[in-house]
Amino acid sequence: MLQMTCLLCNGIYTGRHTCACGTAMEDAGPVTDYYGPYSPYFNLSFEAPVCVHLFSCPACGRDRYVAIPR
Repeated sequence: MLQMTCLLCNGIYTGRHTCACGTAMEDAGPVTDYYGPYSPYFNLSFEAPVCVHLFSCPACGRDRYVAIPR
């Protein structure tokens, strides 16, 4: 089902974001990869209209959460 496909997870969208320090941020993957299935922060709705990705700056270490539409 294409409408429930994360464009960034599947390589359709590159997701380029720039940090406040001017460095290109790197995609560290979907936030759900960092939480276990029994975590209180784990979203049980797999039909959410977005996939939240963590972007990290290799220069200064800042993190940014970016919601990618499905």
